[in-house]
Amino acid sequence: MFKLGKFSSSDEKLLQYVSDFMIEWSREGASFAVKSSGSTGQPKLIEISKSQMLLSAQKTNQFFQLNAETKALLCLSLDTIAGKMMMVRAFVGDYFLQIESPSANPLKTITEPIDFLAIVPLQLETVLSETPEKLNLVKTIIVGGAPVSDKLKQLLKEVKKTVFQTYGMTETVSHIALRKVGFEESEAYEALQGVTFTAPECNLEIHYPELLIHPLLTTDFVRLIDSTHFEWIGRSDFIINSGGVKLNPEEIEQKLAQLIDDPFFISSIPDDLLGNKLTLVIESECNNSFKRSDFESILTKYELPKMFAIIPTFERTSSGKINRNATAFKILANDWKPLL
Repeated sequence: MFKLGKFSSSDEKLLQYVSDFMIEWSREGASFAVKSSGSTGQPKLIEISKSQMLLSAQKTNQFFQLNAETKALLCLSLDTIAGKMMMVRAFVGDYFLQIESPSANPLKTITEPIDFLAIVPLQLETVLSETPEKLNLVKTIIVGGAPVSDKLKQLLKEVKKTVFQTYGMTETVSHIALRKVGFEESEAYEALQGVTFTAPECNLEIHYPELLIHPLLTTDFVRLIDSTHFEWIGRSDFIINSGGVKLNPEEIEQKLAQLIDDPFFISSIPDDLLGNKLTLVIESECNNSFKRSDFESILTKYELPKMFAIIPTFERTSSGKINRNATAFKILANDWKPLL
């Protein structure tokens, strides 16, 4: 006999979405079309089977020991694999799931303890800046959808909170590796049980025979430690070739994070001589100015941006990740300033 499960929400539309999803879930051979994140190439619609979602949910519930006594909070878009998997985990684990509309600060109105919460870095940073005391109400937090910045890690250390940063994608039906960040921190991701890694030409390849028929080659550059641990470096499809020198924006961004407090990213613009000219894009209302000398102590001569632009707002995805291409598209030619 189908049952909805232990769900609660003040939003009738959200509850109706959950009800419709679970009715579809109860159908034999059910599958769901979800848009991929682009970790293995161009974003596309992927069919995820119920058996794959069950396996993923069971792995997470076992790792974090989530059971019928658990109370979890869902504050992610229900259209994403992350939102759907929160529902499936609660359904499989028979635990209580409180559902809230996605917002910048999902803990703002929370007054009761929560055992399990999945959020994106933008939400976590907002909680830390507005209501850091609310984190004491949450036992376990997983953070995904975008990298956790050094600034966010430092804020977590200051409030002595440890969270789990996830690694995964739509193709792997949510996360398949985790690492601690914040008060307790490890550089390496650790695979969930049944998952192993290789790294041909430093690109992470995922082996997950229970879930994937074939190994999955990603566009993530990694340092492979062993078959179940790796350090993430960046996305290989973001690599910028400037004058024959291949530059990884994420590595440069990690270095710059200690100097720039505002959201930013490294990009490039076409250049007749270099092919691509390295640029720095910053989100700020202030019209600050930068010099090469500001960055020369932490960047190599090849990593130094040639131009920079400051704009008031970035374009972002539904998960809070910076949409680099859409943001770069809105930058006008006269927005760029040389880094002298």
